[in-house]
Amino acid sequence: MKKMKFLFLFAVLTGVVYGQTLLDKCEANYKKCVFDCVQEFTLDETKRKGCEARCKLDKMLCKAREGVNKVGNSLRDFLEGFSKEK
Repeated sequence: MKKMKFLFLFAVLTGVVYGQTLLDKCEANYKKCVFDCVQEFTLDETKRKGCEARCKLDKMLCKAREGVNKVGNSLRDFLEGFSKEK
């Protein structure tokens, strides 16, 4: 049981660290998306807000997807190292 708690804590902490480094890519894509929304729907605020909401959803999915991939890779590497016999 202690081993599971440790692995869970390790996964959470690794996710926090990797999540912060991913903000740059996801944030840049978000800003470009919002800019495109403003350019496309200059006069129609309702459509622009809908477009911006889609951008926010894409940003959230970007962070989640990349974070899960990085945590999974780190956890796999950790478990491989942990299970090797000397």
